[in-house]
Amino acid sequence: MTSRQINELVVNLDIGQILPQAYAEYRPLLIDGVCFFLERLPEHRLAEILLEQYRLDSETSYSDRVLNLLHQCPTLHKLGQIVARDRRLSIELRRSLQQLEFIGFGSAFEKIPDEVKRQLRRIPGIVVADHALAEASVAVILPFTWREPASDDIHHGVFKLLKTGITERLHQELDIWGKLGVFLEERCEHHGLPPLDYRETLENMCRLLRREICFELEQRHLIEAAAFYHEEVDIVIPRLLPFCSNQVTAMERIYGGKITDTALPLRERRQLAGKLIDAMIAMPFWNPAQETLYHADPHAGNIFCTDEGQLAILDWTLAGRLDKEQRVNMVQIVLGGLLHSEAGICRALENLGRTRPDESRLRSAVSVAMRAVRQGQFPGFGWSQGLLDNIALSNIMGFPENLILFRKALLTLTAVIEDVAENSSVDQVMLAAGLRRFCGEVPARLIAAPGSRAFGTHLSNVDLLTIWATSPNTAAAYCLGIWQDCLKSFKSRSN
Repeated sequence: MTSRQINELVVNLDIGQILPQAYAEYRPLLIDGVCFFLERLPEHRLAEILLEQYRLDSETSYSDRVLNLLHQCPTLHKLGQIVARDRRLSIELRRSLQQLEFIGFGSAFEKIPDEVKRQLRRIPGIVVADHALAEASVAVILPFTWREPASDDIHHGVFKLLKTGITERLHQELDIWGKLGVFLEERCEHHGLPPLDYRETLENMCRLLRREICFELEQRHLIEAAAFYHEEVDIVIPRLLPFCSNQVTAMERIYGGKITDTALPLRERRQLAGKLIDAMIAMPFWNPAQETLYHADPHAGNIFCTDEGQLAILDWTLAGRLDKEQRVNMVQIVLGGLLHSEAGICRALENLGRTRPDESRLRSAVSVAMRAVRQGQFPGFGWSQGLLDNIALSNIMGFPENLILFRKALLTLTAVIEDVAENSSVDQVMLAAGLRRFCGEVPARLIAAPGSRAFGTHLSNVDLLTIWATSPNTAAAYCLGIWQDCLKSFKSRSN
């Protein structure tokens, strides 16, 4: 298949529509990238993709054709899951992409290697189903029942198994992604787009996607997550069963459905959304530990509402960690916003960065963010994350891989939260959780060293005294900022 034919296929798929209108200028770059990717796939895989496209009816919508393409490539499948809930995309495209979150069994059973099926059926006390429960980007979920020898009790579980040939397919694609960064940076100049560090971003993505086939890593994450949430009766982490290996994860079966499909009344959906924010953002963030684990792939197919109304967090293959110092600096950004201290925000951002920033551009980005505060935006968690986005997208400075992964997870999760209950406030839940944590810290603060931040709120007693002592200066800085905004507005109108 020639480059021209591949380009025609991609253009006809209208794959640029995956990017929201706000990023329409990047659509030609996306088309270039997909063409680059397809051109370097093995010929037999490219033929399979083309054959599947020809099998579709002539009246098949572009969104379903895109879905068909993404489903055949595990890395594209994963990217489709990430953007599936982005409300800036068309409803039709979102509905198609959401099918990637949790694919019904269909022919998934046939994608499990025959030898693996035979080995599972030879395990004493195990009865394996003759159909798959679901299909993910790299794995198939196969239900089974297990009779415990000691008690003769019957348990229901699932095996998570790699699809036939998926390891080879994934490595083929990741090799291409590793080369794509240089190409995209060259094409940016051609399309007149700002230079971004695509190489490092895609290298980070490749490292993360390689974890998708590492079941031993997922099993360690499941054990850690179970320990982290063990006191939360409303949160369920699948319990591992004694049949795991480096090729199989065996765990208890969770009965329920995608959290976005729940038919609960609006009031209960809002409570569920609040529980989701608290469990997946607030609890890892407002934690005094030196390092906390968070779920890094929170699309709707990985978050269930159980039949008992509990929140079940599934598929811990991709998990990230935030260290204490990073959480301290993220709180310092919010504190700087509340105190109207641009210098304090800049210091915290520099501490978070992986590279040295362009200081004048950093100050300018912070000034823009503070102007938004003076115009009524609350300088909370969402505001601070938006500031990090603007700095990263403007190539002012680079951030560590785990921080980028955390932001990606937040974007995915925020879209899911909106589909559970519209207008649910992440800031409100984060603030409430932080206040509860602060109230619980009061006795320990009485005997703590003044500068110690060994608390879940990541604030020292010195920080609290600073808030109190600088409140007059904060008011003055706020008023001065408003006056400067008015002058700038007047000058721009005069010109």
